[in-house]
Amino acid sequence: MSSDIRVKKKHVVNGYRKKHSMIGLAFSIPVIIFLLVFVLYPVVYNIWLSFTNASLMTGTSEFVGIDNYVRIFSNKLFKKYFWNTCVWTFWSVLGQLLLGLGLALLISRPMRGGTALRSFLLIPYVVPAVALALVTKWIMNSDYGIVSYWMQQAGVLDGRQSLLALQGPAMWVVILLNIWRSYPFPMLIYWAAIKGIDREVMEAAAVDGASKWRTFLHITLPELKNTTIVLAVLRVIWTATYYDLIYMVTGGGPAGSTTHLPILIYQSSFGSFQIGYASAISMILGVLMFICIIFYVSKSDAADS
Repeated sequence: MSSDIRVKKKHVVNGYRKKHSMIGLAFSIPVIIFLLVFVLYPVVYNIWLSFTNASLMTGTSEFVGIDNYVRIFSNKLFKKYFWNTCVWTFWSVLGQLLLGLGLALLISRPMRGGTALRSFLLIPYVVPAVALALVTKWIMNSDYGIVSYWMQQAGVLDGRQSLLALQGPAMWVVILLNIWRSYPFPMLIYWAAIKGIDREVMEAAAVDGASKWRTFLHITLPELKNTTIVLAVLRVIWTATYYDLIYMVTGGGPAGSTTHLPILIYQSSFGSFQIGYASAISMILGVLMFICIIFYVSKSDAADS
């Protein structure tokens, strides 16, 4: 009798497990379809295009092997644009992290009006890139821009000259804009991480006579190590592929001094309609970003363990 009850109970449990498995599969199917259609298919198709001479102008799409990649790496301008991407990404990310950390340390201190200050510091993150680009081009205009006028009056610029028209300063202008617009994200992440540091450790260091600088150097920074690594990887990925702001401000000029790989992809695909060539460039950028993702995942697993 007891064996029959156990058998029936086993069948009921197996039935519930099967039912729950089917429900889970039913909920997973839309996500799987979405990933296949909007993630996997575009990636696979882009890989195929990178080995063809696909063109929107002629409508042809013939397999050419690695010709696109040979053409890319033999092009001296590609090396320049790749270097521009490195400069844009490195200094933008470094500035975002340093400014974000500094402001996170500021807002983590108890103060009057702290909530209002935090809200104020978040404003750049909600400013549309289009609005920021238009204002920047307006104040940097060589004829009537207020910043250009001040610099012309100070003798820094020649008459009717603008920083956006100079090959060196133009890149630094867009880097500073990107830092200003993007620092709130690292600031919030650092602020949350600082709040998670054990207060007793900080108080013990103060009792032992450690200065604020030594406390920051030997306690705060080590506690923020994993946060910094994850933030740096994420910001590198997002910044290296960021296109809107730099294109709307400079269009990649002057003389290609602010052209980076995303702009080059746009120019190759929708400028000269060389889809195959543009796909090859995007694959190179994609491989670099994939390496960053692998690094991010490995560091995240190490932090969790």
